[in-house]
Amino acid sequence: MKSTTTLLASFLTFCSINTIQAQQIETARITGRVLQTGAKPMEFATITLLKAKDSSLVKGAIADINGQYEFEQIKQGKYLIAAAYVGMTKAYSKPFEVKGSAPVSMETLTLGTDAKNLKEVNVTAKKPFIEQRADKMIVNVENSIIGAGGTAMEALEKSPGVSIDKDDNISLKGKSGVVIMIDGKLTNMSSQDVAQLLKSMPSSNIEQIELITNPSAKYDAAGNSGIINIKLKKNKMVGSNGNVSLFGAYGLTPKYGGALNLNHRNEKFNLFGSYNYNHRENQQHLGLYRTGTTEGRPTVFDQDNERKRKSDYHGVKVGMDYFINKNNTIGVMVDAGFRSNTEPADALTKIGDGQRVDSTLKTHTNADGNWRRWAYNLNYRAILDTTGKELNIDLDYARNSEERGNDIFSTIWDSAGKNYMRGDTSRNSQPNSIDIKTIKADYVHPLRNQAKLEAGFKLSFVKTDNDAKFDSLRNGNWVYDKNRSNHFIYKENVNAAYINFQKQFKKVNVQLGLRAEQSNVEGNSITMNQVTDTSYFNLFPSVFVSYDVHKNHQLGLSYSRRLQRPDYEDLNPFQIYLDRYTLISGNPYLKPSYANSVEFTHTFKHFLTTSVGYTHTKDKITQIVEADKDVVSGDTLNIRYKYLNVAKSDIVNLNISFPVTITKWWSSFTYLSAYYNKFQTIVDNQSVNISSGGFMGRTQQTFTLPKDLSAEVSVFYLSPQIADEGLFRMKHMCAVDLGVSKQILHKKGSLKLNVNDVFNIQRFRGSFENGGRYTGVNSKWESRQVRLTFNYRFGNTNIKAARNRKTGLEDEQGRVKDGN
Repeated sequence: MKSTTTLLASFLTFCSINTIQAQQIETARITGRVLQTGAKPMEFATITLLKAKDSSLVKGAIADINGQYEFEQIKQGKYLIAAAYVGMTKAYSKPFEVKGSAPVSMETLTLGTDAKNLKEVNVTAKKPFIEQRADKMIVNVENSIIGAGGTAMEALEKSPGVSIDKDDNISLKGKSGVVIMIDGKLTNMSSQDVAQLLKSMPSSNIEQIELITNPSAKYDAAGNSGIINIKLKKNKMVGSNGNVSLFGAYGLTPKYGGALNLNHRNEKFNLFGSYNYNHRENQQHLGLYRTGTTEGRPTVFDQDNERKRKSDYHGVKVGMDYFINKNNTIGVMVDAGFRSNTEPADALTKIGDGQRVDSTLKTHTNADGNWRRWAYNLNYRAILDTTGKELNIDLDYARNSEERGNDIFSTIWDSAGKNYMRGDTSRNSQPNSIDIKTIKADYVHPLRNQAKLEAGFKLSFVKTDNDAKFDSLRNGNWVYDKNRSNHFIYKENVNAAYINFQKQFKKVNVQLGLRAEQSNVEGNSITMNQVTDTSYFNLFPSVFVSYDVHKNHQLGLSYSRRLQRPDYEDLNPFQIYLDRYTLISGNPYLKPSYANSVEFTHTFKHFLTTSVGYTHTKDKITQIVEADKDVVSGDTLNIRYKYLNVAKSDIVNLNISFPVTITKWWSSFTYLSAYYNKFQTIVDNQSVNISSGGFMGRTQQTFTLPKDLSAEVSVFYLSPQIADEGLFRMKHMCAVDLGVSKQILHKKGSLKLNVNDVFNIQRFRGSFENGGRYTGVNSKWESRQVRLTFNYRFGNTNIKAARNRKTGLEDEQGRVKDGN
C-alpha cells in the first residue's frame, strides 16, 4: 500500500504541474446560433465542438431558448461545430481556426440540411469516460475497457463516488438509500434485488450512468442519497441495424453470456428489440465470529460458510414507436426477465466459551428460486407548438412473481466433530407476487426570457402477496410450523404532483421545485390477524442555484428533501434461517426515512469540480444485528439480521474530481471523497452512538496506443470507516483493474481483455459490538476475474436520433426483490 500511496501522490503532483502550465495558454470564446426550418430558434439543441483534424470531441454545450450557444476557454487550433436535435438531421459548420484570445463568432447553423453535403466531414467524435455537468456526473460506460464483458453492477462500482458493500448495498458519496433507475424509470425492487438484476445485465447494454446527488422535484421523492440512472443503449439509425456482443469470464468458476440488439426505422415506425443471456457461477466464503453470554456464561460461535451460486438469466425487450406526424408519437413496449438460480451452502460452526469447544454445528442449506417479471408500457408524446411545449403520458403495468424454497439440514456433533449428538431438518417455501400500476404525465412549458415551467402528476397502486410456509421434519413426517409461517398482503397507493420552475439570468441559473406526495398504506398479516393502516402527506422542496462568477469559476448551491420507503418484502414479517442460530427477518413496523441534503459546488475551468455536502436523515433504514429468542425452542443464542429505523444519522462529505489530458495519448480521471458519519439508534434496548471518518478514491488512466489499441488502469481505495449499511466498523478495501482493447473488422468490431482485482485483495472485514455482544464478519468473493469480450455493429450507419422515452414505474419497481 505504501508504493500505491506514493504513486498516487506523484501522479497528483504531476497533474497539478500540468494544470499550472495550462493556465498560461491563451484561450478564446466561441459563440453562435442554431435555427430550424423557418428561421425559428432551435432551443435546447446539442452543440459539439470537434477538432477539424479527426473530428474528436473537444466540448459539448446546449443551446438556450433563443438557439444561442457558447464555448469558453478554447485553445488555439482548427475546429468545426456540429449541431443536433432529436428527430432532425445534424448540421455542421465549415472548419475554422482559433488564434490567440480573439473571440470567434460562428455562422448560423440550420438543422435539416441534406447530410449528403457533408461527405468531406469524417466525424469520429468519442465521448470521454467521465463528463461533469451542472446537476449531475455522467459516466460513458461504452468507452470503458475495464467494464467490458462484465455486468452492469461491476460497471456501476467503477463510477465516481459509488461504493458497494458485502451485501451489495449501493452507496453514493458515502450515503446509502440510493434510488436506481433504468432509462429514467424506477426498478421497483429492493436494493439486494436491484443488485442481482444489475449482476445479470451485461455492461455492453449500457450507454451511460448518470449520478444525480440532489434530484429536482420532477423525480419521485424516494431515495435519500439521490438517483443513479442507468441509460441503456438504443439504436439511433435509419433502416435496419443492430449489434451483438459475446463474453466469457473466469475467476474460480465460469461466466458467459451474450446480447443482441436489433432496430428497424422508417418515416412512420421504429421497431426495436433486444435479448440477453447471462450464465454466472460464483463462490463466496463467509466467516462469522460472535460472542455473547448465556445464563451468565460466555458463549463463542466461530462459523465458516462456503456458498456456491449458479444462475441463468434471460431478458427480452420489444417495442414500437409510431410517428403519427412530426409532433405526435405513440409507443408500446414489453420488457420481460426470467431468472432461475440454485444456492447450496455448507457451514461449520464451533461452539464454546472461548477457551474450549463444546460442540460443533454442521449446517447444509439448499436454496433455489424462479423469478419472473413482465412489464408493459404505453406512451404518448406530443410537441404542442414550435415554442417547445411538450406533453408526455405513460401508462404502466408490471407483475413480478417468484417461487423460492430453502431446505435446511442441521446436525450437532461433539467438539471434535466426529460423534453425532442430534439434528433437525426443516424446509420453507415463499411464493410471492407484486403487481404495480402507474399513471404518469409530464408537461413542459417554455416561458419568455430563458425561463421554463415543468409540471406533472403520478398515481401508483401496488399490491404484494407473500405466503411464507415452514415445515419441520418430526418422526419422518413433515409438520406445519405455524410459529414461523406467515401470509402477508401489502397494499400501497401514492398520489403525487410536482411543479418545477427554471430561469437563466445573465450569470445565474435558478431552479425551484416542489413535490407533494400523499401515501395510503395497509399491511395485513393474515396468519397473525394483524392489520396496520397508515396514511401520510409530505412536501418535498428543492432549490438549485448556479452562478458564473468568472469564465474560470462556477459556483452551485442545491437543497432537497427526500424520503426512503421500505422495500415491500422487508415489511413482510418473514423468517429465513441461514443456520439454526442465524436468521434474517422482515419488519412490518418499518417507517419511511426522511433526509434533508444541502450541497455546495465549485468548478474551475470546467474541469476541476469540488463539492461539500451535508445530509441529516431521520428514521434511517438499515439492517442491524440483534439478539433473538427462538419462538419454538426458546433458545436465546440466536441472532437476527433485521431492518430497523435508526433514530438519526448525519454525514458531511468533501468531494473532488478532475479529468486531466496529460498527453495526446494519455488521459486520466480522478475522484476523491472524504466524509464523516455519525449514527444514533437503539439495539437490544441499548443505546448506540458511533461515528467515524472515511475516505474513498479512484483514479483511472486511459492510454491510446498505435494500431487501434487502447488500454486502461484503474485503482480504487476505501479507508476504514463505519459502514452505512449495518453499522459495521469495517477495515479498508482496495483493488487494481487492467484492460486492453483493439478495434477490428474495419472498426465495426472490438475485442476487449480485462482483469478485475489483479492482486485478489478485495474483501469485506467488519465488526459490530453492542450490549456485551460482538459480531465479526469476513467475506471474500470472486473479485479477481479475467474477461474477454467481442462486440460487433452491423447494418445502416446513417445517423438519425430516436427518442429516449421513460416509463412511470421506476420508483415502485426499485422496491421489488427478484429472488436473490
